[in-house]
Amino acid sequence: MGPRVKVIFFDLGETLVTQNIEDNMVTKQALKEITRILPQRPRENLFKIYRRGYRINHSLRSRHHVEIPVETWMRQLLRKALERNPEDRLVNKAIKIIVKTRAANAVAFKDAKPTLEKLSKRGTKLAVISNVSSHDVAVQILKNVGLRKYFDQVITSAQTGIRKPDPGIFLYALLQFGLKPSQAVHVGDSEEHDVRGAKTAGIKTVLISSRTSSAETIADYHFRNLAEAANLLQSL
Repeated sequence: MGPRVKVIFFDLGETLVTQNIEDNMVTKQALKEITRILPQRPRENLFKIYRRGYRINHSLRSRHHVEIPVETWMRQLLRKALERNPEDRLVNKAIKIIVKTRAANAVAFKDAKPTLEKLSKRGTKLAVISNVSSHDVAVQILKNVGLRKYFDQVITSAQTGIRKPDPGIFLYALLQFGLKPSQAVHVGDSEEHDVRGAKTAGIKTVLISSRTSSAETIADYHFRNLAEAANLLQSL
């Protein structure tokens, strides 16, 4: 008889990978490159325009757990910068710059690959569930850091329109494998997005955090890093 847990879901950012520079610096790099391809110099710095839009969009995303895809906010950004509707070709070029820059600055945690290697040999299905406005960013990050080969599915809020902690994205992930919540476990670093979201969907949870004590979390299991969690994940 096979293992009771048939699939292990992983969060991406700050669970498997991190950025090697501060997030705003990554955005500034990308927007500086985008400025160079604009047909005219904008009256205002792109990053300032972006930050205003981000505050509004982030509020909507956080409050209602819906994703605003990169194409939507990029078109909005360029429209404000150019004071007219941008051409589709320009929007697509700008998105490619965002994908390239964000993926280029991601690095895997040193225990991510060894942990995934062990689990893949066990035969359990593995998948990523990530809050990200561009599905391509998540996929490219995984490719760049050498982790894509371990995952049967990459499920993102950009793809589903639903953000963690809404249980909908977890239930969608289960549907991709034809499994019940009791046959899955979710691993992540966020008490709110990963632990509470997955638990609401009926999925067992593993919190990876050195900042939280076991007494402070409702996760089923808690470890400081993936290396510590590896043995448990293999035994489920």
